[in-house]
Amino acid sequence: MPDGVSARYYGRCDSTNTRASDYLVGGEAKPCWFVASEQTAGRARRGRAWTSNPGNLFTSLAFLPSIRPSDLGPLPFIVALSVRDTFIALGADPAAVKCKWPNDLLINEKKACGILIESSASAQSALDYVIIGIGMNLLHSPDDAVFEATSFKAETGQTVSLQEAMTHLAARLKYRLDDWTLGDFAPIAAEWTDCAWGLGQTRMINAADRQFEATLIGLDEDGGLRALLATGEETTIVAADIFPVGGKVSEGY
Repeated sequence: MPDGVSARYYGRCDSTNTRASDYLVGGEAKPCWFVASEQTAGRARRGRAWTSNPGNLFTSLAFLPSIRPSDLGPLPFIVALSVRDTFIALGADPAAVKCKWPNDLLINEKKACGILIESSASAQSALDYVIIGIGMNLLHSPDDAVFEATSFKAETGQTVSLQEAMTHLAARLKYRLDDWTLGDFAPIAAEWTDCAWGLGQTRMINAADRQFEATLIGLDEDGGLRALLATGEETTIVAADIFPVGGKVSEGY
């Protein structure tokens, strides 16, 4: 682990995000990674379950950042780029590893990682804590995924250990967090855009209140996804799932 950061390892646990939350609620302040090779109650965005096959990497970083809640916008993109760094360091083809808005990583157009960030704030001026949850498909992927899933092994033919993946991930995320300048989202957005999935292409948008097709343009200054409707009108998407046109559309994995 990087200096000043501890880690707790589990062969199996309910959820690394839950373990991280319990750690912070218990009054701990030192940044800590919670790492498991299997979860029995993994969580994903919008209250969904996360398929947690044994042998993959499930990990959560618990920490107390000295930033305001309004400063959190770039964090999902920093985390996504750190995961991409990790896949590439482990041997994936850089051209094959794409960031999918808002919180996924793809290898060869298939989902290989999901990210769940949870935070708590008792005031607008300060965060109580942040938990960064990451699930990386190293060895296995779910067969019943709505968005086609894959694993690092399936795409590269390589088997990597949790320890090796975790070492790279912890180092890359620490580097990017240390390099983060508050209030300057532009360089992060530019790097994310360079490796983003689906930009310039028509995709199906599955929002809470409707489904529609739109051409993805890029990020706005707050991290929302800019898209062009068939009418020629531009809209900004702040919460939705994105799918290929003609593919299955759901709120699943």
